[in-house]
Amino acid sequence: MKIAFFSSALLFTSTAMSAIPINGCYSSIFGGINYIFDNLSVRQDNLISTYSFYPTISNLALTNASYEPGYDVGLRFGFQNNAIRYEAELTYLNADVERFYINKLRQSRVNGETDAIFAMGNIYYDFPDMVEAISPFLGVGLGYGWIEGKFNTRSFYYSPHAFPSFNAVDYQGSNSVFAYQVTAGFTYNYAENYALNLAYRYIGTDRVEALGKVFQANLVTVGLLYRFNENNYK
Repeated sequence: MKIAFFSSALLFTSTAMSAIPINGCYSSIFGGINYIFDNLSVRQDNLISTYSFYPTISNLALTNASYEPGYDVGLRFGFQNNAIRYEAELTYLNADVERFYINKLRQSRVNGETDAIFAMGNIYYDFPDMVEAISPFLGVGLGYGWIEGKFNTRSFYYSPHAFPSFNAVDYQGSNSVFAYQVTAGFTYNYAENYALNLAYRYIGTDRVEALGKVFQANLVTVGLLYRFNENNYK
């Protein structure tokens, strides 16, 4: 009976301890995939023809960009205080252009990309463990982002003609803007000072003037976290 009692007490203590976060500083690296929403609505005027016998073309509307799935990488440095975490985060993301439109006509032979760098200050709430060593979390962040878009087509179509104009369109624009994010995920505390996390993030910004729209992206990331204060329990 005593053995059963002490075994139960030990199991309870172990489970309870796994639910208690380690207070102190931590760092993290992460990477994942992203999906960038349409972020293009600009006009390009006075396009010079590739061949001299074609006239100069003006008033071109570049819109409706779509992207292939991209990648993101980054790092974080934070401080845990019981169930609350405070964090500084730097993220780089990239995605290649799949298609875009000029004067409402979809273009062929396109290429380009969007790059973005975000510096964010985040705050998280870590919920108690769902199962031993696995806890969900929610977070929000505010910061600043730098976004650059590059769009190119070698032989574009334009209204009212549905044939190649033999002109090259090259558009590039960038801006720094206010940014925000929301995130949710799970942390797996597989060792006293190490953890893995899986997270979904939505990032949004103010209107990027050089591209004519707000920037929006969905991210799914996997991160490795290291706690410096491995023995500092609350």
